[in-house]
Amino acid sequence: MIETIRQFLDTCYPFGYPLLFCSLMMVTAVLYHLLFAGGTRHLPRMRALLDLAKQRGSGQGLLEYALTTKSALGREVVFAVEHRHEPELERMMEARLMLLVDSQRAGMSTIGVINNIAPMLGILGTAWGLVDIFGVFGTQAAELGIAQGISKALYTTIFGLAIAVPGVICLSWFERALERRAARINEFFTDLLAHRDRL
Repeated sequence: MIETIRQFLDTCYPFGYPLLFCSLMMVTAVLYHLLFAGGTRHLPRMRALLDLAKQRGSGQGLLEYALTTKSALGREVVFAVEHRHEPELERMMEARLMLLVDSQRAGMSTIGVINNIAPMLGILGTAWGLVDIFGVFGTQAAELGIAQGISKALYTTIFGLAIAVPGVICLSWFERALERRAARINEFFTDLLAHRDRL
């Protein structure tokens, strides 16, 4: 199998190895995003504790839970509760939440870059293969040269698109998931700030 992969990469020369590197970077970026983008798994519990705090007039339970999560979301809750009497808290929280949501884009910029680079390398390989085809016209090795040029042109295009298509799907899915997380986070903190006097 390794030999087959090596032959495939040699057929795509000189674009096979850069495309292989792009595919490895894509997998790494997707895994990095899935592992380190963060999430909102603590949000339902924080929402319940906030509702309880509004009824009781004390946010001690919410504060304790936020401290125990040791998450970025928990840190923002602690900051909001500890600075609840600040007159500029809304503005401060808006900036902090923008940074929080932006930190959850982990790996997405790399996926976007590879989505652009991989098809371009594939098209460049196609052009390279066509140059090889036209370079052998009129020679004795024309038949073999044309076949190799077409092979290089098609393989690099397929390889580039095979990297970019899953990348586009992943990026679209991650963007939509991030929008949903951001909306839930903003809704929670809007409610928290609206009732900060009861915390």
